[in-house]
Amino acid sequence: MLCGLLASAPLHARKADNAPAPSGTRAAPLLESIIVSGAVNDPLSPSPQAALRALQSRPGNISLITAEDYADRPALGLGDALAGTAGVFTQSAAGPQSAKLSIRGSGLTSPLGVRGLMLLRDGLPLNQADGTVDPSYADPFNARYIEILRGANALRYGAATLGGAINIVSPTGYSHPGLETRLQGGSYGYLQAQARAGQVFDNGLDAFASVGHFQTDGSAAHSRQKALRFYGNLGYRASEGSRGRFHVDILDMDQDVTNPLTMAQLRGEAGPDNPSPPWPERRARTHPHVRLAYQHTLTQGRDTLSLGTYYIDTTLDLLGTVVPIFYRTRDYGVALRGEILRDLGGHENRLTWGASLARGHSNSQTYGPFVLPGGMILDPSTEQYEAITTSAQTALFYLENSYSLTPALSVSAAMQAITAQRRRGITALRNPPALPAYFKDVDQDRRYNGFSPKLGLLWQVAPDAQVFANLSRSFEPPSTLQFYNTQGTTEAQKATTWEVGSRGSSRLVNWEAALFYSRVKDELLNIAKLGPSGEPIGYQGGNIPDTRRLGLELQLRGEVSPEPLAGSVHWSLSYTWSRFRHAGDTAFGDNRLPLIPQHYGQASISYRHPSGVYFGPELVFASSSYVDQANTLRAPGYGVVNFTVGYAPASGRFRVFVNARNLADKRYAASIEQTARADPGEAAFYPGMRRSIFAGAQILW
Repeated sequence: MLCGLLASAPLHARKADNAPAPSGTRAAPLLESIIVSGAVNDPLSPSPQAALRALQSRPGNISLITAEDYADRPALGLGDALAGTAGVFTQSAAGPQSAKLSIRGSGLTSPLGVRGLMLLRDGLPLNQADGTVDPSYADPFNARYIEILRGANALRYGAATLGGAINIVSPTGYSHPGLETRLQGGSYGYLQAQARAGQVFDNGLDAFASVGHFQTDGSAAHSRQKALRFYGNLGYRASEGSRGRFHVDILDMDQDVTNPLTMAQLRGEAGPDNPSPPWPERRARTHPHVRLAYQHTLTQGRDTLSLGTYYIDTTLDLLGTVVPIFYRTRDYGVALRGEILRDLGGHENRLTWGASLARGHSNSQTYGPFVLPGGMILDPSTEQYEAITTSAQTALFYLENSYSLTPALSVSAAMQAITAQRRRGITALRNPPALPAYFKDVDQDRRYNGFSPKLGLLWQVAPDAQVFANLSRSFEPPSTLQFYNTQGTTEAQKATTWEVGSRGSSRLVNWEAALFYSRVKDELLNIAKLGPSGEPIGYQGGNIPDTRRLGLELQLRGEVSPEPLAGSVHWSLSYTWSRFRHAGDTAFGDNRLPLIPQHYGQASISYRHPSGVYFGPELVFASSSYVDQANTLRAPGYGVVNFTVGYAPASGRFRVFVNARNLADKRYAASIEQTARADPGEAAFYPGMRRSIFAGAQILW
């Protein structure tokens, strides 16, 4: 994937002795040996092995992906970097970087961006203060590795959401020294170019910087995207136990908003203009998105204390809809986190604690003329019609304590307390008479308070195997977009989840497996709001009183070296089973929740020759999924076959590859626009990428 070429083999963790990346435990035998060539020890951030060891000392299902894991094929965005991770559903329509992202069904119907999980860079949020985030801002092209913490396992970073957290750990001058360039191109006008460099200085400073350009026309009508990114960080060591790092992210992005298709259009039985989309020229421009962050860490013995602060400023124009919307949001926050390691009564005890405060406000303005489908203009003027201001504040405190009852058995207890405030004000400066009644003055304000406990057990059943179990609660205040609708303010979403699982490695297979069950109260769902001509022009929020989630996450991988072959054969399988349903709802009974397929996964096999040549196929598969809460319309299941061939010599000075996708040119829906009740001809399907081919090269200078 594209993300993979963002670093050369010498700059990244490579599997020693051709070993596959296994699940690990606190015991060293379960962790794979990792060799880092060209890099030196980084005192400012943990290595992948240390991060994996820390994650797997907690009783829950987690994953860690290094940049090398997706280095041999293009990754068009965060979705491709996370592809093949059980429990994570992420799909992009037709090729752009923007993607749907959900863990364990979190934020199923978020209208704008993602809700229900936390995206972080080095432990500090990329989310706005109200909990929403655009996955496009979580840049996988500048990741040393990515941590996936499902559900309550994300309490490590203070998150207590149904989905959990994804943490991108940044490269530094230590982990990525030297200059590297890469260039990738392919079907549908795809081009990705990047240059990045790292340097360690003699005075305790180190620096890393990257600039990249991405563009694609997409394989579907109106799916063009262009993005220019800069990321850099500067680290310094004030003393042996005092260190800090400053981060800068800048993104300028211009993209078309892909229109959903009817089933006939998806299958190619009708043209893209039969029927025509209500808003064929929808376009979003981010100019720019800026994020500044600073972290300072103090260590004394085995104890650490980290203080971080961040500021996010995003300007977004949404054009080509009923009204142009000009939107700006500014968010900032501080986060404090500490870890204390002690021996109590001869047993190891680890206490993690933290607190954070996030505040944000936004302002959006709409201007005439109002252009309805068919080109009708309600008012030829360009006066400002409406101004909307929102603000959000979220404060939380959390702690987690793990105590080793025996060398093989530990128990953990954790909690999070949260208080959040949401405000919204709407001022109709000029109210066109032909527009619906929801363009009116509305001022709302509400506070939400919650408490989320967790209990867990971790059992080291063998040097290379663990069994874990946990019981937890999650609490999620609504976003500023969701907290008010025409029926009044919404409730916070609550869930109780239990999880059992195992991870480990053997001679034949490495595994991660978890079974979870969640009972969700007042689930936040958004259903499309229709305008005077039946066109979707917004979303209305609300709560579903009771839903249930039962899921299985299974990840298997292994390696064999048949005697007739000079190299080795690597294989992997990720499978997610999701049974998400309403529970006796007055309108939808026990219907299945839409959007997430009941069966979803990825299987791959590749041959790797000692010379550096590698090749093999990959299958991505999904069962059908419902479009609507009423379960009247389905998106068909699919199986998509990809194939990759490449060359990465042991020297690591360069890498080249060719990746072919959707070899059978399958027409399928990668994601869905959900509704309450769909008509047979509903335009609700976002098409997946058609047959395409990509080629890439990367050079370490």
